[in-house]
Amino acid sequence: MKTDVQVKQDVIAELKWDPEIDESKIGVIASKGAVTLTGHVPTYRQKIAAKTAAKRVSGVLAIVDEIEVRLESEHHMTDEGLAERIANVLTWNVSNKHKGIKAEVKNGVVVLTGELEWQYQRSNILKNVEHVGGVLNVVDMITLRPRASASDVQKRIMDALRRHADIESSKISVTAVGSTVTLKGVVESMEEMDRIEAAAWLAPGVTKVIDQLRVA
Repeated sequence: MKTDVQVKQDVIAELKWDPEIDESKIGVIASKGAVTLTGHVPTYRQKIAAKTAAKRVSGVLAIVDEIEVRLESEHHMTDEGLAERIANVLTWNVSNKHKGIKAEVKNGVVVLTGELEWQYQRSNILKNVEHVGGVLNVVDMITLRPRASASDVQKRIMDALRRHADIESSKISVTAVGSTVTLKGVVESMEEMDRIEAAAWLAPGVTKVIDQLRVA
């Protein structure tokens, strides 16, 4: 088992390894597998990338994200200007082809609302919004439409997990109640936890995933 010092060093190394991240102003605190990220970055996208990088490190059991977004001068703009950029992103995003998603901007915070059919559509929109200069934070209030029975959802997710070579499906249990899926079991890393949750979201009819997985 890694010590706190080893976990901290590995997270710092992973942040340095990722070319998308300027790690020079990010602090890392490790305590019993829980990693706290502090400091500041110039874009919201870098904040998300730093959290994702930390999840890839073995020995990380939980992450507390306290990174602040401090926009560089060229990214500062009015809410009206940012709203115009977001509107363009939503207009040209193929996942929003039915114009089901709306955005509200206040003090650099983007609130997304509306309804979609699939989680991948929501993920695509979120990723596109993350890359818009001037965004300080994104609040996701997008909902999904139920499309299948609970038993069908549960079977499809378990079948999908069994197909994944990098997931030990025998250690995972899936329970579906209505359109809500609960995941339980033991995984080897937070990155594996994310892969399992992503697989669950791909099942038709899933509108909510409760992740109760734990890292061994």
